[in-house]
Amino acid sequence: MATIFCFSSTGNSLYTAKRIAKEIDGRVVSMSNPPSKCEDDVVGFVFPVYFWGLPRIVKRYVRELQMTNRNAYVFAVATYGGKVYGVLGELKSLLYQKGILLHYGRNLKSVENYIPSYKINDSEAFRQRIDDNIGEIISEITGAMHTGIQRFTILNQLIHSLYPGPDSDQFFTVSDVCTGCGICEKICPVSNISIEHERPTFQHVCEHCLACVHNCPTNAIVWKQKTKGKGQYRNSQIKLDELISFNRQD
Repeated sequence: MATIFCFSSTGNSLYTAKRIAKEIDGRVVSMSNPPSKCEDDVVGFVFPVYFWGLPRIVKRYVRELQMTNRNAYVFAVATYGGKVYGVLGELKSLLYQKGILLHYGRNLKSVENYIPSYKINDSEAFRQRIDDNIGEIISEITGAMHTGIQRFTILNQLIHSLYPGPDSDQFFTVSDVCTGCGICEKICPVSNISIEHERPTFQHVCEHCLACVHNCPTNAIVWKQKTKGKGQYRNSQIKLDELISFNRQD
């Protein structure tokens, strides 16, 4: 049995995890739900890179996950848009503290969508390169390849310290074009949003994943005015309903 634990806010990591799971006859489990015991022979982690480090939800999940098979083949794929170095070293350390070895790690260049800082770089040609790279990753994982893992450096720590905290949702503004449709509430992976009086309110446990910004049908949600007019992104192979279902906490 194989299980891939995944966190995804715009669909890039979910798409990657699904592609790998199909080839290794595995299942994809959302990190939005509380972790349960894992006894599988093959275990994977697929997630985006946030400020050169792990998203908070990934850290929590890995710390709480019970992995009982000390002989399992463990792999990780970190999707990223800008630059990245050493993020898998942070995951390796968390797993090592649990007596688990990370055998394989790969960073996967994906569509940049952190719109407070960057432009969305989506294109058909780029998607094809991503698919080709995923194909390579699948071949390496099915061959149980082992790789070296870059360590989490002081530079990683410095950049990751800039990762906006759980209360960064105080900088969201919601314009009058909001219809109160509730998509932001449904797609939030940590249930940080609730609809009150037909308007979203934020609970200050934000992951800063910006799923609410990217998937608002009227572009009503803006963060620090830095996302205004920057466009929206969701992986073209992942439908809105699928992402909502994946991120919903049961």
